[in-house]
Amino acid sequence: MTKVVRFTKIRYLMFAISLSLILAGIVGTISLGGFNLGIDFQAGLSQRVQIAPVGFTLSYTGSGAATLDINNGTAVLEVRGDEGVTKHRFALADYSTIKALADALNGIDGITASAQRPSARPSSIATGLDFPLSLSTEAQGVNVSPDGTESAVEINQIRDALAAFENPQVQVVGDPARQEFLLRIADPAGGNKDAYEKKIVSDLENAFGDGTAVVKQSDYVGPRFSQDLASQSVTLTILALVLILIYIWVRFRFGFAISSITALVHDVLIMLGFIGVFRLEVSTTTIAAVLTIVGYSLNDTIVVFDRIRENMGLMKDRPMDVIIDTSITQSLSRTLMTSLTTLLAVLALYFFGTGAIKDFALNLIVGIVVGTYSSIFIASPVLLGITRASDKRKAKKLHVHTQSTGPKGAALSTDSSVSGEESPDAVSGPVEIPKADRKLKGKRQQKRKK
Repeated sequence: MTKVVRFTKIRYLMFAISLSLILAGIVGTISLGGFNLGIDFQAGLSQRVQIAPVGFTLSYTGSGAATLDINNGTAVLEVRGDEGVTKHRFALADYSTIKALADALNGIDGITASAQRPSARPSSIATGLDFPLSLSTEAQGVNVSPDGTESAVEINQIRDALAAFENPQVQVVGDPARQEFLLRIADPAGGNKDAYEKKIVSDLENAFGDGTAVVKQSDYVGPRFSQDLASQSVTLTILALVLILIYIWVRFRFGFAISSITALVHDVLIMLGFIGVFRLEVSTTTIAAVLTIVGYSLNDTIVVFDRIRENMGLMKDRPMDVIIDTSITQSLSRTLMTSLTTLLAVLALYFFGTGAIKDFALNLIVGIVVGTYSSIFIASPVLLGITRASDKRKAKKLHVHTQSTGPKGAALSTDSSVSGEESPDAVSGPVEIPKADRKLKGKRQQKRKK
């Protein structure tokens, strides 16, 4: 016989732990200045910039037009003249140094290449939004990623360089040695996209040298769009919770629905507290992670609730807390194995993913742990409290009705089976896991009859 674990006996301790985590998340988020809103929910400019030195310079003095593009490890120099278009391809892997590549470029009429970092590797060329590079008589720089021989630019230096902006948000992207940063500049009034883009590059180059700021990505969101997106995300999340409430109300009972929604709100609050305290970016990916965990946690909760409903018919002589503990114990192995296997897959995403995928996986990791916890220690104990409160109200109404009918009315039983309270006599013996005699259908039913 499987031993029933008395989960409900520590429900008040679990409630206290959950309340402490929620309050800590709220206080921590507020003390740190609120959520770290991404470009989706905050009007302004978001750029990914690399601080990289100039590897070599290029100029073109011919009569036509020339452009340089670097893609898939190949530098393509395109020259347009009276005789048509001529393309010169240079596989970067064929050149050991920037000087060797510059010497090869100098072999083309009208092209002047000068190596600033002759020993750098051509494979380290850093390209940005200014590629393909339009060449002219004025020398233009081509950057190379830092090789680690010089001191890396620190995040505080980037903040100092952008001090002219109000509260610029700066994050390191990838390996700090590559000196890539994600910059977010708020623009509540809107309409400053071009001015902000120019000023960011200008301020960074004033701090770290001419031509050293390579803009790899630039996104701008206006105030109207960000407000609409934020309001729609909140509305859709609330709508999802309401639909879940209605479904469980129809599928089970209203008390089950309230318990499940309480657990889901608990999961969302703890997730948001974690995101706020650890300064994770809040974006549409975050909303996707929250809704994913809502569905995952609800699945675990419904499995437990379905077993509770089944045991309520099989264990009519047992109090509600024993029925709940028995149901959780029966479904515990399934819950833990499902959570563990899902967690292993998400951990792989976290350790091998980058950028938004990595943040999405981290949110899911926290959500899976919290969702599993709430299915056991929040949803079911809340259901126990609701059931007991409902039984007490029914008992009180029955008592009033008995008094109004006079001495001939039936006496009210104060046994725990009515009030829902724990009864020492009811749970003094070992609790046997019930076995349901499920109705078989089709061929299985015919086989049993034989």
